[in-house]
Amino acid sequence: MIVSNIIPPVVSDHSPPILQFPTDASRAVRSMRNMTTQLLQEAAQVIPNQQLLINVVSRRVRQLGLGHRPLVEATPRTSLSDIALREIIAGKLACETALEKPAADGAA
Repeated sequence: MIVSNIIPPVVSDHSPPILQFPTDASRAVRSMRNMTTQLLQEAAQVIPNQQLLINVVSRRVRQLGLGHRPLVEATPRTSLSDIALREIIAGKLACETALEKPAADGAA
């Protein structure tokens, strides 16, 4: 009957064998980390100020998360931060610093 298909007929005392995952999976993670590190280093050459770089990437990741389209080619598995870094490297994103207040129109 249906219940016999859901419940195992015999419960054994020994634990089930542990599945071994392939060791190649850890290599993929390492290469992705290296790739992100490389992207960070390249983006740091475009925007040398580390705090400003973090703010630009953070703001762009927020925009991409809200549905804005990437300005560079990206695969579905590419992380949003990697997309933002690639956009900076490609020169698609620029940042301006406001060092001085704009002068009032009536001020002489």
